[in-house]
Parts: sequence; C-alpha cells; structure tokens
Amino acid sequence: IYSNILKDKKLIERFYMRNHLSFDEVDIEFGKGLVLFSGASGAGKSVLLNSILGAIGQKDTNAKLSEVTFNNKINLDEFGIETDEITIFRQIKKEKTRYFINNQTISKKVITKIGKMFINSLNPREIKEFDSNQLIAIFDLIIISKNKDYKNLLSSFQEKFKNYEALKRELNILQTEINELEKREEFIKFEISKINNLAPKIGEYEELQLTKKRLSKKEKIENHIDSVEMFFDKYKTFSDIFFLMGFENEAEEIDLFFENLIARIEEIQDELSELNKIDIEQLLIRIENIAELKNRYGSIEGAIEYRKNKESELKHLEDLRKNRKTLLKKIDNIKKEILQLGEQLFDIRKKYISIFENGLNQYLELLNLGKTKITLEKLPENNFLKTGIETCKLFIENTEVFKLSYGEQNRVRLAILTLKTKFIKDEKGILFLDEIDANLSGDESMRVAKVLKELSKSYQIFAISHQPQLTSQADHHFLVYKEKRVSKVKKLVTDDERVQEIVRMVGGSDEVSNKKSQLYQFALKLIK
Repeated sequence: IYSNILKDKKLIERFYMRNHLSFDEVDIEFGKGLVLFSGASGAGKSVLLNSILGAIGQKDTNAKLSEVTFNNKINLDEFGIETDEITIFRQIKKEKTRYFINNQTISKKVITKIGKMFINSLNPREIKEFDSNQLIAIFDLIIISKNKDYKNLLSSFQEKFKNYEALKRELNILQTEINELEKREEFIKFEISKINNLAPKIGEYEELQLTKKRLSKKEKIENHIDSVEMFFDKYKTFSDIFFLMGFENEAEEIDLFFENLIARIEEIQDELSELNKIDIEQLLIRIENIAELKNRYGSIEGAIEYRKNKESELKHLEDLRKNRKTLLKKIDNIKKEILQLGEQLFDIRKKYISIFENGLNQYLELLNLGKTKITLEKLPENNFLKTGIETCKLFIENTEVFKLSYGEQNRVRLAILTLKTKFIKDEKGILFLDEIDANLSGDESMRVAKVLKELSKSYQIFAISHQPQLTSQADHHFLVYKEKRVSKVKKLVTDDERVQEIVRMVGGSDEVSNKKSQLYQFALKLIK
C-alpha cells in the first residue's frame, strides 16, 4: 500500500502556472492541512486544481508552464531520478507536452505512476477504495495494529503468493515455448525420419556420381583391357632387350612397372565385376534423392547438422515437458500452503471484522450515513486472490456501496480514508477534492467539513467549495476571482477577508461590509 517515497510527510508548498485559459500567471504558496479554494462559478477554481494535478501527471493540462514544488526531497532512485533537497515537478507545453522532475526529462507514464503514490483524488471513475483488495488491505492494517502476530502470518501468505505468481509466470513462459515446439513437432519428426531413412554419408554423392560414370563407360573400359591384354604375356620381352644390352637396372624397373600395371588392371577388372551387381535404376534413384537433400540443406554435412539440431529440439521439448511436470508439482504444493495460510487469515479477519465496522460507523454516523455491514465471502473451493481466499464487500444500510449516489460514495470514501489515519499512524498523502460538499444540506456540509478537518491532520487536502461550512474550516483560504476577464488568485489572510467571502457565499452581499450584522457575526463565529 505504501511506497518508501512517503517515509516523511510530503507537502506541496508552491504552485506556479503561466498562460492557461483565463489565467495569465499564478504563483501560490501553500502550507499543511486543509487548503481551500472558493470563488464565483466560472472563476477558474477547477482549472486551477486540475492544473496542479496536471503538473504531477494526474490530469491533462494545456498550461504553457506549470510547476509543483514539494517541501523536501522525494526519494525517486528506483525511477532513476536524482534526489534534490526539494522536488519540483514541471510541465511545459509548446508543440507537445513535456514533463520534468528536478530538471530531468520524464515520460508521462512514469510521472503519472510516481504521482499516484502520494496523490489521491476522489475520481468517480476510479472508486478504488471500494475494491475488495483495497478493503482487505485496509482491514489487514487495522488488524496488525491490534495483533502483532498477524503481520508475520500475512507476510508468509504474501511471500507464498509472490512465489506462486513467479512460478505461474515461469509456467506460462514454459508452456508458450512448449506450444510453439509442439506445433512443429510432427513436421520435425517427419524431417528427421526422412533423413534417417535416406541415411546419407559424407562424400557419398561424389562416390555415386563416380560409380554412375564408370557404369556408363564400363563396356569401353573392358574393350580397352581386352585389346592390351596380349601385351601382358610378352612384357618380359621388353625387359630382356634392356637386360641383354647390359641395362640391368632399367630391365628391373620395366619388370616392376608391368607387374604393378597388371596388378592394377586386375583390381580394375574386379571393380568392373562389382559394377555388374549394381542396379542402375536404384543407383539413379539414390543419386536423385541425395541431390534433393543437397539442394534442400546445401550439402550432406548440412543435412546431417540439420538432423542433429532437430533431434536436439525434440530432446529440448522432452526436457521442457519434464520441467513442466516438476513445475506443476511445485505449484500444486505451494497452492496447498497458500490455501492453508488463507484459512488462517480468514478466521482471524472474521474475529476482527466488528472493529472495522465499528470504526467505520463512527465516521459514517458523523457524515449522516447509515450503518455499514462488511462481509467476507469465501471464494469457490481451491481459489484465492493476492489478498486471501475471500472477497470483501461493503454495504451501507443493506445497499452495496457501488449502488449509492456519487455524493454518498464520496462521503463513504472520506470515512474510509479518515479511518485509516486513526489505525495507521503512518498514513499520509495529498488529497484533491472538487466540490465534495456539493448538493449537501447545511448539516451534511458541516459533517463533511469536520471529517475533512480531522483527515487534514494526516493529509494535505486541496478542496473547492461553495459552502460556508467547509470554507470556514480551512487552514489556508484562497479566493479565485476574475478581473477584466483574467482569472486571479488571492490568499485570504485576515478574519475579515475570510468572513466577507463566507457572507458572499450565503448570498449576503448587502451585509459584507456590515461587521455588526448577524450574518457577519455568524460567519466570524464559524471561522473561529
């Protein structure tokens, strides 16, 4: 729930904006607590609030320049951003919008992610406080504040779940690879079988071609042998000529030459005899098959290497299947452990659920809402989520919170945020509220104001209001107004300035300057 960037309470201490809609320039300094903007409709209050959010990547803004300065450094090392003594978020719009943190360029995606860690705005399209996971997370923090042993149990569950998710990711990657190999498995086997059936040997193609050539010239070779064979019986006559001449060495060389020649001719005759055993048709088919293999794989060596690689692929597929089997067993074991821990969490949560309900009811009653009922419903057997084996639902007077009106939902969200600050001492952040008290009665508005006042002890709250109740509770009150169609912002410092604005809100324009009027005295009493 918490990021380490929130070890200390962060406050927005300054906002600067230039050239945005009706605003020429705004330069405002803020303090802790409840920061309130009031003013006539159309003066630019929402534009101003959205521009602050825009500089932190939480809204789109067309300001030429907007800057938000925080009171001290924010540790953003995990995002590769250098930490300075103060932290400045900056948005500049020329042809396109660019974002910076401490003069370091940052993407919209990253600045949005960073901002969400400590900026909260009650957005009707993002009711995250009512999500089951969020409710259970808050519930768990409440239990931890009461039961120290629970933290270890919860940590064990979360660690097991983390390992389970890692194993599932590993399985998905493994299964994807298996699926890809299995698509080709039959074809790979067919290719290997085809090469194995042919059983090619390195150099075989050249030998086959030589055999083919010899077969085509076999008869001619045999005729040549027949025609010279008569000289073999008379080779001694040649050597005798040299011997009688006294050239004994040369005579011996001639004898040796003819002996080797006759032996080689005899070997050739034996080879020709072997050729008689060859089926020419089968030889030609073999040559054709080997040639096709060479064309496909580049060479016999290439075909043999291809077969070796494909056999390795099949071996790898078999290994992957074994790994999957092992991984499935691990997943099954850790799943059993998670379910056991989940049962323990569920039993403890049931014991403490009344504390959650009673704590929330205190603020719901203050906000003039009905009593709450929080239910824990087990998931179907052998199912679990990252928070446990159950889901959590929130009902107000038997109506599920998602079915309440937007105004009622916002008040419930305020109650949950305030409850967190009561049980979770480190709860902190910055909250933006745009007319949270709209369409409420005076009594309801004052109830909201009191809850926000308590919440502002932990949160820096930026709010827009047209109601005197919330305005009177502000720690810092800013008036947004127009002068010659240009929007301006003024901090109301004195009691008289604040009272005059509250009197204007309730429609007492005739009594703004009459400090003795009942309305003026009533407004003065409110802010006091």
